Amino acid sequence: MKPLTIVVTGATGTQGGAVARLLTGRGHDVRRMTRNPAGPGDVHGDFDEPASLHAAFADADGVFLMTPLSSQDEVARGEAAVDAARHVPHVVFTSATNADRGTGIPHFDTKAEVERHLTARHPHWTILGPAAFMAAEGPVTLPIPPELKLHVVAPEDIAAMAALSFEQPARLHRRRVDLASDLVTGPEMAALRGTEFVQVADDQAERYSPDLAAMFRYFTGTGLDLDLPALHAEFPEVGWHSYAGWLTRVRNERSRPART
Repeated sequence: MKPLTIVVTGATGTQGGAVARLLTGRGHDVRRMTRNPAGPGDVHGDFDEPASLHAAFADADGVFLMTPLSSQDEVARGEAAVDAARHVPHVVFTSATNADRGTGIPHFDTKAEVERHLTARHPHWTILGPAAFMAAEGPVTLPIPPELKLHVVAPEDIAAMAALSFEQPARLHRRRVDLASDLVTGPEMAALRGTEFVQVADDQAERYSPDLAAMFRYFTGTGLDLDLPALHAEFPEVGWHSYAGWLTRVRNERSRPART
């Protein structure tokens, strides 16, 4: 297929970085939007400066849109980005699993507002709802019971779904797809990491972050509605990672000697 020009927001982070690397590897022209461009492929863009967003998105075939987590201004920034991307043929917005369900989780609800603005204002969009990110190091310290199976997602799998959205826009046109790679308990994750699982008390989690505490209460009480087998069967080309397989891959990559 013809290479596409894709603007990736959040490209310096885990999720956006995975998307930028995969799209680049597939031969696309990737513009990494950042407030402080520092390298080839970087373009200036600031969510608080709409004119800079219009310039960053100019002549792009697609935008991978992330909004700042738990920001007071997340809705305004997300809506400004959507408006600046009105001329872009396809916008892929990364939200959160079940954020469209009225969860009461603050950072899910703000993303849901951006989703509503996107679906009302842009004709060509895909919304991805990633579950909790897989992590590779340290003890598993979470305010969940040890028997609760948690939906987790590999950043590489989010990137693969984003690439599909841009490369096969008709297939994912105006679709919202929640994403998870595996379903594991805290103790299972800890055993794979070779560490321990620590169940954090609810009041301790609340003191640390009321937002995250609300999220884990939702996971424990209501639970996420996501049909993992159906998702993986519909999009087999993603090559969904098990937690064990992803962890092995990450550790192998980190053990390789650096290129000189």
